[in-house]
Amino acid sequence: MKKGFIGLLVALVFLLGACTKGYWVMSKKDLDKEPGVRAYVKELQKEKTEQKGFKLFSISQNRNMVVVSTGTPTKELEVIEVQVLEDQTIVTVKEIEADSDETNPYILIGLDEKKGSMRVINEEGDEYEIDF
Repeated sequence: MKKGFIGLLVALVFLLGACTKGYWVMSKKDLDKEPGVRAYVKELQKEKTEQKGFKLFSISQNRNMVVVSTGTPTKELEVIEVQVLEDQTIVTVKEIEADSDETNPYILIGLDEKKGSMRVINEEGDEYEIDF
């Protein structure tokens, strides 16, 4: 009985580990925790108000964050999927029609893992430009 329970517990741990998404969406209220990201978001709202694109940041705990912006106050973003392949990482976002309070709406996507080059696309396959 004890061996069966331990085996079930180990299997459950592996199953739960395999089910993680590999990304998270950071709350905009937590921007102060990442000063570089905060400065870029401020730039998107003041100077790059029509910038539709993304920028990748190295953040705490050896993780990455990608900031994706719409370039228009009539759309907001939602993450659909993050694929980590051998030679690239692809983030797919959904563009949602909305009247945003932000000049250039954006989403903050934290990545647990990134391999190779970075691409951000929408559901139709249109690619977002990388911002340097």
